[in-house]
This record gives sequence, C-alpha cells and structure tokens, in this order.
Amino acid sequence: MIKAEQLALFVVEASYDKLSEQTHEQLKIRILDALGCAIGVCREPIMAMVHAQVDEFDGQGRCSLIGGGSAPPDRAAFYNGALVRYLDFNDSYLAPSETCHPGGR
Repeated sequence: MIKAEQLALFVVEASYDKLSEQTHEQLKIRILDALGCAIGVCREPIMAMVHAQVDEFDGQGRCSLIGGGSAPPDRAAFYNGALVRYLDFNDSYLAPSETCHPGGR
C-alpha cells in the first residue's frame, strides 16, 4: 500500500470517539490556537489582498471563509490556511540558542 493509500485509509477510519482523552484535549488546544491566530489577523491588509484574490477567482462556493464569505474548497483552504499560519510565520525569527514557535512542532 502506498503512502497516499495509507493516509486515505487513516482518514476514512478516523473517528473522534476513537481518540484518547489526552488527544481530545490537545486537539481542542490546537483548534483554539488556530482560530485565535486567524481572528487575530483577519483585518490585516495582506489578508484583504488574499481575500480579494479568492474573490477574483470565483469567490462563491460552499466552504466558509473565516471572517465571512465563502469559496470553493481549494480557495477556502488557501485563505483559511493563510489566516491560521500568518502570525506563526511572522514569529519565525530564530535568535541564537532559540527554539522555533511551538505551533511548528
């Protein structure tokens, strides 16, 4: 079985109920962190440009955009992903003897 098939099988068989309590707690932390990052950058000018690009390429779709609007799945993933990662990418300067941002682990 190739890696893509293994990943697909994992996704198909995944269930919230099968996760441990510790995994539930860690999942909640990661989701809240991601949403906090997205909300924190929603009104930044660079994100307005990304949103405008999503709109330019058929901005209507069935997937929600964080902060409002909708788009097709690929563009919604692009926009929402940019929102979630923007602040973490800007926090990537590594000074001598420093570690990376915890979101990148």
